[in-house]
Order: sequence, then structure tokens, then C-alpha cells
Amino acid sequence: MIRELFAALTLVVAAPAVAQPSFRSFTDEFDRFARETAALPGAERVKLFRARFNALLPGFYEPRNGLDDARYDARVAKALNEYPALRDKYLVAAAAFGRAYVAGTAHFRDTFPDFRPSVPIYLVHSLGEMDGGGRTLRGKEVMVFGADVIARIHDEKTIGPFFDHELFHIYHGQYFPDCGELWCSLWIEGLAVHAAAQMNPSADDAGLLLNQPRPIRPEIEPKLAEVVCFTRGKFASKDETDIRAFFTGGASAIAPYPPRFGYYLGYRLVATIGTKHNLAALAKMPPAKVRPLLQEAMAELAACS
Repeated sequence: MIRELFAALTLVVAAPAVAQPSFRSFTDEFDRFARETAALPGAERVKLFRARFNALLPGFYEPRNGLDDARYDARVAKALNEYPALRDKYLVAAAAFGRAYVAGTAHFRDTFPDFRPSVPIYLVHSLGEMDGGGRTLRGKEVMVFGADVIARIHDEKTIGPFFDHELFHIYHGQYFPDCGELWCSLWIEGLAVHAAAQMNPSADDAGLLLNQPRPIRPEIEPKLAEVVCFTRGKFASKDETDIRAFFTGGASAIAPYPPRFGYYLGYRLVATIGTKHNLAALAKMPPAKVRPLLQEAMAELAACS
């Protein structure tokens, strides 16, 4: 299936005439490490992994996002232990990524012809963290794609919108820096979902990854006003725990809201604003204009006391 989905994407558009930006892959290094260290004791293997891979991509293979060393070591061990079962799909995804990235970039330029990647791009085994996304690693902005998660969750319905979503983050980042407050994250992620939806009109919630790890719309839409009013109270929060609770799952999820509900909420807010502004205008809208528009959209969706 993974081979077919990448083939489907590369057939959508011909390779563009302009030179393609390069990306750096560490997927082979992970495969080689996993095979060559399979017989090592677990703790020794994890220690060696951290030393070797953090040297390859400094700042990525170390505890982040609230993880301590013990929990991060457990994540490394889990990824290595589960790798044999994923290996075939992972290697296909890694091998096909280059052509798929070229095709995805060409499709993105149909809408944004001035797009030129402005940050380093890496393809890695993400230890289950991500299919793709921007990261700040020791003060450096990068884009990271996770071949392991791509292999696990993507199919022919999702791979096109996925590339549009992630490439939009690179494009949008030139005009809208993350301010570190919740409202900025709602705008950044919601607009990326909106952009992917606009560039892929036939994409449904599954195609836009609004069903990961479970469908978000059916749980949020019936209580949208409640969610909006809850969000108003945290609109300017800089607390990383608050922000993670909107955009991740697991221990960070806010009951009774589904994991990653911030993507859907942001999308609904942006779609409301998008009734009066086209995608090109939204992509270049400055923070000073975005903030009041988000507040107006929230007021339109819910009357909060």
C-alpha cells in the first residue's frame, strides 16, 4: 500500500522544470543501526543510539516536549524493538520520498508559484513523533519528515494533502512567525489545514488527518460553542502545557475533548475568516490583523459570558 500511495502522488504532476531543493535523509542510518545493534542489551543500545543520532541531527534525538530522560529512553527502546515489524514499509516510504516530495512541491506551486523552501529539510525515523512538521532545534528552524509515521498512517487519500499542509507551514512561516501564544498556534495549524483543503477540494476529514487518532469533528462540532468559550480563556496563553493539550494526544489531551482538537478548532476559525479573505491573502496576513480576526470569528461561533 505505501508503494502505491507514493506512486499515485508522483503521477499527479510531472516533475517541474525548476531545480528542486534538496533534503537530507538519515533513514538508512537508522536501519543500519537497528540491524547492527539488535543483540546489544537494551540500556546499552539506547545509550549508543542517543549518542550517535543526536550527533547526526543535534537537538532532535533528545528529550523535548516535556519528556524527561527516562521517558525518552523508553521511547527510543520502543521504536527500536518495534522496528522489525515496520521495516519493509519504512524502507519503501524512505526510498519513495524523494520523488513524492518533488511531485508534492510541484502541486503546491500551482497555488503558490513563489514558493521556495527556506529551511533545512530532513527525512528521519522520528521514533513515532511525527509524519512531518516544523521544529526548532537548538534555536534553528527546520522541517522534519518522519518516514516511520508516514509508513504507518498515510494512504493515497492523505499523502497529497499532507505534503500541501507541511509545505504550507514553510511558506507561511516567512510571513507569520510563531508568537508562542495559543492563538498563534491555532492560526498556524488551522490555516495549514484550510490551505490543504482548498488545494485538495475532494479531501475529506480523513484526507486532512482530522481523524487521527480518532475522528475529531463528531466530538467537537456538537459542543463547538463550549470549546470556543474554553479556548477564549486560554487565547493568549504561553504555557506549553496548554498549547500541547490542543495539538497532541496522550497525557496532554484535555478530557472530554479528543486529542489534537486544536487542529479542527483552528480550521473552523480560519474557515470562518476565509469567507471574506482568499487563501493568498490569508497566507500573508500579518499577526496584528490576524489576532482581532480570530477573536471576531470566535464571537461569531459562540456567545461566551
